[in-house]
Amino acid sequence: MAWRASPLPADDVYSASHFALISAYQEIKTRLGSLERENTSIKRKLKIYEIKFPMINEFGEDTNSYCSFESKDTALLQSENGNLHQRVNVLTHELQKRKEREEQLEEVIQAYEKIHMEKNNLQRDLDKMCCLAADELYFDLHQDPALTDGTVAANATNTDE
Repeated sequence: MAWRASPLPADDVYSASHFALISAYQEIKTRLGSLERENTSIKRKLKIYEIKFPMINEFGEDTNSYCSFESKDTALLQSENGNLHQRVNVLTHELQKRKEREEQLEEVIQAYEKIHMEKNNLQRDLDKMCCLAADELYFDLHQDPALTDGTVAANATNTDE
């Protein structure tokens, strides 16, 4: 089977095809504009409904699940919520007190460390003085033969009084 030649010239076929494409494009463009306007309108209505009915979100789900409970259950939940807030406040206050105590303890520890260092320095100075005194006494004992006898040294101190 052979294809019959088109009764229209080749240029006319291309022009008709081009015209059909342009027409389809314009129709699609018009529909798209219409759908965009409709979408904008629906979004505005949704925002209005969200303002009027805040418990319904964009997926139609109930964002406040406790709203569907009875008023007694709601009051109970609100009471528990208040109790939890009070407990959080008490725990926060206790935490603050513990931090203050910790800071005071840190100050006491620093003061203790400072006193301990001073004690060590004084002990070191006392040890140096004792060593110097012992060295001086040793030197004096070896320099003066009269002081080598303990009785002479004791008599010398008694006569000085």
